[in-house]
Amino acid sequence: MTVNPDSRPSLGRAFGETARLIGKLHRRALADFDSDFPTWMLLTLLWEAGAPLPLDEVAKELDRGLDLAEPDTMRVLERAVAAGHIAYRPESASVEAELTEAGTDHFTALYAHARQVTDAVFGGIDPAELDTALTVVLAARERAAAALGRLAGA
Repeated sequence: MTVNPDSRPSLGRAFGETARLIGKLHRRALADFDSDFPTWMLLTLLWEAGAPLPLDEVAKELDRGLDLAEPDTMRVLERAVAAGHIAYRPESASVEAELTEAGTDHFTALYAHARQVTDAVFGGIDPAELDTALTVVLAARERAAAALGRLAGA
């Protein structure tokens, strides 16, 4: 076990505090566009898909990524529809949702703003150090997911 000097927090604490602060910055950037994190995740999901997605898949992905129950997912969807950012396709075999043109424009502007705000955190840090940090974070994420999988199977 690694012993940390008194002047430095443990790695877990540093991860947690950093994630909290960057998350706070990100949520403030989203609020600048009258948005929130669940809506951000919904818009990102649909933008990355590039095609309509069945609502059950949307609900599954938001539950997986946010632990967002289906009734909460439906409220997020309904708000996005009311804002004109999402359209339903009820005529399809399974009800589908997709970004509207206004939703795509909104997401593009929102993404650029949120990215600018959160990228400022990493400005001036050596890219090689950032790459090393990302490697560590991704390895930790993989191991945490595996541990959760083992716990779920137990």
